[in-house]
Amino acid sequence: MVDTILNIQPRVGGSGGGPTPDEMVLVRQKEILETLPELIDKTTGKKELFKEKNGLLPSLTTVLLLEMEKFNRLLKCMEASLKDIEKAIFGFIVMSETLDSMYISL
Repeated sequence: MVDTILNIQPRVGGSGGGPTPDEMVLVRQKEILETLPELIDKTTGKKELFKEKNGLLPSLTTVLLLEMEKFNRLLKCMEASLKDIEKAIFGFIVMSETLDSMYISL
């Protein structure tokens, strides 16, 4: 019960003149957004890896393509979540439970 009460308390900084929790989260959010790598594109990789042999891609290339797709999906999800936390802080969208957990982590 105490955890619930503490979780619904407003996140307001003290009167010490330091940054508020919202400001600290926004600074960290911007840092992470700036350091996110670009999406992986197979056209920038070694051309030999993606050449078909007898009409088929090598099995290692197939695995590589699948992992590239998963990594790109992860990067897109991270970018969307980081942008959503900013919108939630400014009140443009509702702060979901997931965004709230992310807020606390940041």
